[in-house]
Amino acid sequence: MKTIENVKLMKKVLVNELTQLHHVNAFGDSNELEQMRLQSWIIDLTYIEKFGLTCDNDSEVSFWFNDDCWTPLCDYEESFRDFEEHEQLLRYAAWLNM
Repeated sequence: MKTIENVKLMKKVLVNELTQLHHVNAFGDSNELEQMRLQSWIIDLTYIEKFGLTCDNDSEVSFWFNDDCWTPLCDYEESFRDFEEHEQLLRYAAWLNM
């Protein structure tokens, strides 16, 4: 089970993703479904943040929160961890070059 800090971090990542998502993708197709999906995840995460439990036990967010199975949210979480690791390596490299 994830902690509230994990929930806040995931919410922050998804809000950032939503604000950067263009209305159309590279193929000229609408990203409306992706926007709605991100918004629904953010709403579910906000509910967990406020009340400490999931509102829908069959949602992708509840599966992610309870570590029950793979969901697309795991991709966001893994990408964020990879980015943090890469960022830390760059900091070490810059420190060693000083």
